[in-house]
Amino acid sequence: MSVAAKPKRLTARGLLDLVVDPGSFRSWDSPVAYTGHSDAYEADLAAAREKTGEDESVLTGEGLVRGRRVALVVCEFGFLGGSIGVAAADRLTDAVERATREGLPLLAGPASGGTRMQEGTLAFLSMVKITAAVRRHKEAGLPYLVYLRHPTTGGVMASWGSLGHITVAEPGALLGFLGPRVYEALYGEPFPEGVQTAENLQARGLVDAVLKPEELAETVHRALSMLLPGPGGTVPAPAS
Repeated sequence: MSVAAKPKRLTARGLLDLVVDPGSFRSWDSPVAYTGHSDAYEADLAAAREKTGEDESVLTGEGLVRGRRVALVVCEFGFLGGSIGVAAADRLTDAVERATREGLPLLAGPASGGTRMQEGTLAFLSMVKITAAVRRHKEAGLPYLVYLRHPTTGGVMASWGSLGHITVAEPGALLGFLGPRVYEALYGEPFPEGVQTAENLQARGLVDAVLKPEELAETVHRALSMLLPGPGGTVPAPAS
């Protein structure tokens, strides 16, 4: 089996720039407040904010994709490996629920090592909350599209990363529940080469297509044109 080269990692904002129509993105994010964490974890968070310019591992909002109003939730892997803690989970859940209330299709772009180990069980359980929100979104008859980016593993892959009506993936992306280093630590041998790749998952029917980021906007447009016939809504101008 040939193995695609690992892709150059695209930032969350880089992906948004490729997907939404120029100038149409509006953030839904409120500032994050952290309380009650250890000094070491606070230092990790501060370093992540400095490194990425973001306040958390998830960006949410809305924009136009080929003129159609779409809600988006996108991970920033540079922020503590895209890990999902309670604050990030709350932001994700709020965005999914808002998309449901406003009748918007939702595009998710995970790139994450899973739940945030510094927050332990609370972070792991937060995946249940996100998954429930996605389920309600789908039950409302609204499309949920997923673009799996390099890498997507752990609880994120096992939950909201695996629930798309249509799921596509970045070429060469590492995708799976156990990351290769965790597998090797547990079993004392490397994970079989080529198994946890976007191309292998597509070959086995777990991913619908493998697409370059530059192809995503057109694919989203085509998918939503079939799933939601008719013209898309417009994004109101931001309040001055």
